[in-house]
Amino acid sequence: MAEPTEKEISVPWPTKTAITVQLTTPPKGVKLSGFALVLGPGAGGDENQALLVEVARAAAKEGHFCARYRAKVPNLGFRVNVCTRVIEHLFHPTTGQHPMTGCFLGGHSMGTRVAGTVSEQLANTESSESSSSPAEKIKGKKTGPSKSKKGPVASSSSGYPPHFIRGLTLFSYPLHTPDNTKALRDQILLNIPSTVATLMVSGLKDTMCQPALFSKVFKDMKSSPREVVQIDGADHGLGYGSAKSHAGKKEALISAVADWTIQFMDDAIAKKESAKTEKAIAIKKMAEVKKVADEWTVATTTA
Repeated sequence: MAEPTEKEISVPWPTKTAITVQLTTPPKGVKLSGFALVLGPGAGGDENQALLVEVARAAAKEGHFCARYRAKVPNLGFRVNVCTRVIEHLFHPTTGQHPMTGCFLGGHSMGTRVAGTVSEQLANTESSESSSSPAEKIKGKKTGPSKSKKGPVASSSSGYPPHFIRGLTLFSYPLHTPDNTKALRDQILLNIPSTVATLMVSGLKDTMCQPALFSKVFKDMKSSPREVVQIDGADHGLGYGSAKSHAGKKEALISAVADWTIQFMDDAIAKKESAKTEKAIAIKKMAEVKKVADEWTVATTTA
């Protein structure tokens, strides 16, 4: 099979500096899925983080476009607007350069907070627009996104069909800072719409997401289906320290995360739209990376 194509592009942003994006497109001959994945970096990272690159390439091989945006400013509101602009310019269903049926959002650390915030705001926009009266639409009145009680508001997020955001892929959600476990950043997770599926991947040695604290938040989330994979021994970077001897172990984990992401996207796309209320689905899994016959393998079990 041919390899995906990756190209650095600039997304124009009126009155502001253009946004640098690494756009990964499916190989020639691969059937396009009609869906895209937008990934954001952590506060101190960039769009070329090994995990994000691997996930993007894996997604492209399955027919999905993937955009990894650059965001150097560690400000949540700024990054929410960056992500929203990238979606609008590249993947808007009618005006985007590559119109999509739906979109998945995700990233690492701070990128996960951005993804969760944007998913809520676009859902609120969809709800506002669908509830507008015919008279309002004829008069051309604009209906903006409902403002959440907490969190920044995207500068532009109109014209999306219901359920455009199909799912979130959240790697190492920073539930709290390493030195303050009382100030939880849980509201973004709790605000993710019930119609948006969520995959979360977290290391059990992540100092920014204590398992006991996360467990309660995960239980209270309304997103469905939602799934979390907790990796034994992994840290916030989904690694095992800086020692060279751990490089192969991390590579195996990154490959597994990419596989989990593709399976999650496939399942979310295949899920039939239904007007009836279904029982919320929440799945917890444990994963362990271990060496078997001189090769690193990843084993998962349902908790």
